[in-house]
Amino acid sequence: MHRRDLLTTAPNPGARHDYLVVLEGEPVPGTRLIVRYVPDRLVLDPAGFAAYLGALSGTAGGGLEALALAVLDDLNNELVPRWAEVTAERPAPVPHRVVVEDRQPGWDNPHLFARMRRI
Repeated sequence: MHRRDLLTTAPNPGARHDYLVVLEGEPVPGTRLIVRYVPDRLVLDPAGFAAYLGALSGTAGGGLEALALAVLDDLNNELVPRWAEVTAERPAPVPHRVVVEDRQPGWDNPHLFARMRRI
């Protein structure tokens, strides 16, 4: 089974609305992963996301950059969100954070982004 298969989805109950979904977890001890996205037709199942985190352990060894980009790529393939942001961070031995973002062409919601800065 490919790790992407663990990203189970469900139909978006409010597809005509833009709203923010945040999921967090630790793919390996000491590495925090934060996924924020605006769903389009599908939403992630949190239980599937938890299983997916466990399958990321091999990816985390390639560095935070590789981890964040792999997760973003998987989200874009399985979920196709309107907008997605993946943050991977480790506090030690040196604080290190990588943030990657992608969005569907032509999609923008400045009011939602303004509120997100306060979250």
